[in-house]
Amino acid sequence: MAASDPATPGQHPLEAEELQLVTQVVQALSRVGTDDSRALIATIEQQMQSLHLFGELLARYPSPLEEQHLGPMRRGLETLVETLVHTDQATFPFRAPTQALVGRAMNMAQINFLRMLWHVSGGLADAAQAAALRETSARRLRASVHTRLVEEVLVDIVTDALIDARLRAQAVRNLAQLWGNRLTWRVHTFFPILAATWEARQRVRVVGGSLAGYSELCQLLTAGGDVEFVDLLLDQDYGEVELQAFREFLFGTSSEELDRLAQRMATEGLSSIELDSRIAGPGGPARDAGSILFEFFRARLVQCSARRIARLPGPRHTAEGYVMLAWLARQ
Repeated sequence: MAASDPATPGQHPLEAEELQLVTQVVQALSRVGTDDSRALIATIEQQMQSLHLFGELLARYPSPLEEQHLGPMRRGLETLVETLVHTDQATFPFRAPTQALVGRAMNMAQINFLRMLWHVSGGLADAAQAAALRETSARRLRASVHTRLVEEVLVDIVTDALIDARLRAQAVRNLAQLWGNRLTWRVHTFFPILAATWEARQRVRVVGGSLAGYSELCQLLTAGGDVEFVDLLLDQDYGEVELQAFREFLFGTSSEELDRLAQRMATEGLSSIELDSRIAGPGGPARDAGSILFEFFRARLVQCSARRIARLPGPRHTAEGYVMLAWLARQ
């Protein structure tokens, strides 16, 4: 089958554990031996080949980390930095390197492929095997989503003209490292603080209470959230917007909605209010945690971007964005 064919070194987007996962899922389907299972195997093999082609296509475009020549013109990492620090959200995709755009599409193809394996694994007859393969699929899926989210965080910083140009330039350099090493770049080695905290956040159950977030914060740290995430967010220069962004991260609700709830509590003389914003969302196991995490982040990112564009009060960046800014300043 395609998954066991030797891929061109460094060109297949899937890592060894993911290739092994594919083999295990296909073997389980082969033992079923029905027309439906054979059709699923064919789909998996076709998608594996498509991912391999994505890897080959990615290699055809020049890396943003290398100097390129076109007649008398030269460009490299520093010219990329100079170009992108002068972009905004509207112009960034037009000025980003082609390899970055191909890699972004490849990342989404990988996410969708791992989501497919998650669904297929859950339908296997052997309950124990189904649970084990589904858990592996979910973990690898979340890792791919983490990569996409870090890229979104960095782009959001680069395109905010009010951020110090030196920090935006540093964000571009980190983006270039991600783009130029897309096949091997992983969040857990680049920025483990975010990976650990995202993993922990999905296990937090929001109760609301006084809306101070003490219970949620304790859950976050107990579930494996990195203490440095909080330390970076609440650095010595933190202000009200960073706190608001953190509350949005903890409660899964916009600052505007939290303010309305606080006003309601004051008006009605309530000392606490009940919320339920567990990141797993409605439907439980019918939805994978990676997809829910992506939506959880994107909802907050869109709200922050809207405030920035309309010059409205409130956080201009997500909690992850403020953490990234503090981390870039320390680099």
